[in-house]
Amino acid sequence: MKKTKIILFVLCLGFFYPFHNFAEIIKQKKTTNENPHLNIFVDFSSSLNSKVKKELSEGSRFSEDYLNFEIIGKANDKISYRLTKQLKKTENSEMIDLAYLKYKWNEKLYFLIGKQPFAFGSMEYANHFYEYAYRYPHVYKNQVNPVGFSFVYLPIKNHELQFQIVNGNNIKNREKNVVIEINHPMGYSVNWNWSLFKNKIIQNRWSYSIFQENDKNKFWKFLALGSKLNLKPFSIEADYILSDEDVEKNMNMKKILRSLNNDYDYIPSIKYGTYLVKLKYNFIPKWNLIAKGVYEIGTSKKGMNNDILGENKLFQKAYTYYGGIEFLPIIKNEDLSFHFVYQNHRINYNLDQIKKENKNDHFIILGFNYRVKMI
Repeated sequence: MKKTKIILFVLCLGFFYPFHNFAEIIKQKKTTNENPHLNIFVDFSSSLNSKVKKELSEGSRFSEDYLNFEIIGKANDKISYRLTKQLKKTENSEMIDLAYLKYKWNEKLYFLIGKQPFAFGSMEYANHFYEYAYRYPHVYKNQVNPVGFSFVYLPIKNHELQFQIVNGNNIKNREKNVVIEINHPMGYSVNWNWSLFKNKIIQNRWSYSIFQENDKNKFWKFLALGSKLNLKPFSIEADYILSDEDVEKNMNMKKILRSLNNDYDYIPSIKYGTYLVKLKYNFIPKWNLIAKGVYEIGTSKKGMNNDILGENKLFQKAYTYYGGIEFLPIIKNEDLSFHFVYQNHRINYNLDQIKKENKNDHFIILGFNYRVKMI
């Protein structure tokens, strides 16, 4: 299997490299001195973590948070491409593998085809590839990027509309009493990214998505609204995210209910509402202070054949607090950064039967990220 992947990768290089008639790299994260012919990058993040869970210290350890290999460029004036391979996958890491082509129909219309990022809104999603230490991992339930097709339309300056059609959920998460099944579920997203005023002082990323589950008449509906006020050297980001899940995505509640009753084999229908606020202050050159707060509530949608999770019950409140400092040795270049972060994550369950699952975990993280241009 590894040999097959290596051969396919070499073939991709052989296919794209001969094209030399392009002038601009299409990429969200800017990197200095970009080559218009071929760009190869390595992204690496490592940290020293100290954890305290349920008042018990788990000690400190070094971890390799992620290691990514990326190729970006253009095949010609119309076609650009991006290939990203996550070489190191650790526990709870996000699988950010990408492989897509972008076709420029004209100055206002683009098409994307292949394995691509979800067209989700919110500032949290826009930052989550590059801000490992500060991101909130419980919001985006699908860790594997989908394969599909996207239309990107730029009606006026600083406004971008995107309509995306992708493969839906491929995991058989159906209840045992459901007999009607969808063999090839699909997902649909509408995304609007726009900004206001000079230097994009106000930035917005809004989206609504709906994904068909394997079971007929069951869906995952996802609303993500995010805005950023950028008043340098100070910025504030605020997000609201609503995840309406006919079939629970991360299976946390099912695991808890299963621990109380081994015969429990249903998948709960759940709704999560999440509020995120992030403050960033560049108090002196090269140094940033960062503070972030997350509040999340979980509500059941309908009752099951048990006495615990009834209909429309508030079962969970979660709080996460971040505070830290960031150091960027090279001004105007974020390809190398160091960070020191403290995080407190609390989950309080409202139902008496599961209050023993409450969490109050503490994390201290000392780490660094860097992005190296190899070619």
